[in-house]
Amino acid sequence: MRRLSKSMNRQMNRRAGAAVFDYVLVLGVILPMAAFIFRIGPKMMGLVYEMVSLLVSWPFM
Repeated sequence: MRRLSKSMNRQMNRRAGAAVFDYVLVLGVILPMAAFIFRIGPKMMGLVYEMVSLLVSWPFM
């Protein structure tokens, strides 16, 4: 096996805890955003459907 140089070894040690930030991002930001979208999503889709229907049918009224 190849021995790592000192600079590469220092770089690996500096990034040793970087994966924790990924878990914090997922648990603290992405999960609540997904829950919000699942709760509000159907109402938003219904409102968009009504708006598009109104814009398409408006000239024929």
